[in-house]
Amino acid sequence: MTMKQMMKRIIPTTAWVGLRNLKGRLCGARAEGAQSKRFKRWYSRDESTDKTRVETRLAFDIHRLEKGLSHVGFRDGFGKGVLAEISKRMVLLEKADSNYEKNPLYLQGLAVLHEYQHRHEEDGYDLSEAKCLFPARIWEAAHEYRPEDSIEAGSFVMNSSSKKDNLSRGFVDLAEHRYSVREYSSEPVPQELLDKVYEVSMKTPSVCNRQATRVYQITDPGKVAEALEIQGGFKGYAVPPVLLLVTSDIRAFMNNGERNEPFVDGGLFSMSLLYALEAYGLAACPLNAMFSLDQDRRTRELLDIPDYEFPVMYIAVGNFPESVPVCRSTRRLPESIITRI
Repeated sequence: MTMKQMMKRIIPTTAWVGLRNLKGRLCGARAEGAQSKRFKRWYSRDESTDKTRVETRLAFDIHRLEKGLSHVGFRDGFGKGVLAEISKRMVLLEKADSNYEKNPLYLQGLAVLHEYQHRHEEDGYDLSEAKCLFPARIWEAAHEYRPEDSIEAGSFVMNSSSKKDNLSRGFVDLAEHRYSVREYSSEPVPQELLDKVYEVSMKTPSVCNRQATRVYQITDPGKVAEALEIQGGFKGYAVPPVLLLVTSDIRAFMNNGERNEPFVDGGLFSMSLLYALEAYGLAACPLNAMFSLDQDRRTRELLDIPDYEFPVMYIAVGNFPESVPVCRSTRRLPESIITRI
């Protein structure tokens, strides 16, 4: 007989259960603390100067500039604050990476600046103020930059005609041509099409098939507008016809060791939704739902979300307009992220 078995015989069941629960709470608190400390040690700060974290900030700002370049209502002279950040990060990357001239993020910085310069020159807009934000070498290198197929940034125009046969395309072709679309036609989205999207998405795997994901479909324009106002990351765009909020039901999980699983399962389901929407010819864009406490409270009140659900992400949905500019959002090469063991 093991020591554990002997203890179970001696100690009353209620006390044993209490001790086990106490141990679980202590282990959970320790794990949460360690996880929080690790994140705080390694996340990318404004003052970070090492290569990887400078790249993180540069990628973020390149995408911010891409969104301005891909806006239907393109506005000359936009983005001076973003340009200043891109300049700062490119200078830091020159110091952090001895091979910066071949660094994909550095080249994307040149590419997005190249389009920014070109678009304004076409409009005859004076870029003197923007030019002053950059060292001359970076500004001139961007002006002369000729993007490679694998390293581009900026925007391009997508035509709805390219989406008409999506349902008959193979997965690889479908995935390679999916882009986030933030501006939609005025045509309403048929409910029967959304129902087909949900049906396909239900095949998403989940931990032990517990299927904790929930979806809130919001079509009331007032509530969509209010939800996005609280969310704060969709400013400058018209209200989308449909807004989906993906959440996870915490009641589907069984111990503190599964505390991150709601976001894993919710993320998997969200990607299934995005691919299913693309397959059925609907335009979509995933939106952050990592709320502050105030945003969380206001969103729960607006959409009547119970306390036992975690928000995972929003997805804006609509029909493709005849043509729409979209961000290139260039991806890393696979070999840059794969570790073979």
